[in-house]
Amino acid sequence: MIPAHDEQRLYSRMQLDARVILATTKEKVEGICRNLSAEGLLMEVATGQCQLGQQWRLVLPSADAGVAPLTATASVIRVEPGDGVDLVALALSEVH
Repeated sequence: MIPAHDEQRLYSRMQLDARVILATTKEKVEGICRNLSAEGLLMEVATGQCQLGQQWRLVLPSADAGVAPLTATASVIRVEPGDGVDLVALALSEVH
């Protein structure tokens, strides 16, 4: 039986308002994570910081010093330009 809600995704999303860091060996971008699921993440970043197809190392710091941060490989799958900020959808793999 399918749950009675509008969400048709395989994994439900958890709404967040947390700092997230994207990095490569050459650059670093900080933004705000808006929602998170088992397979992806939606974040806000300053306009022009992410492009479709980019690969990043993602770090979502923990609020508790005793808990390790969430780390993953992240691929940019969508960029929605906004007024001063872009909404960036990332597919996650190698999640730790």
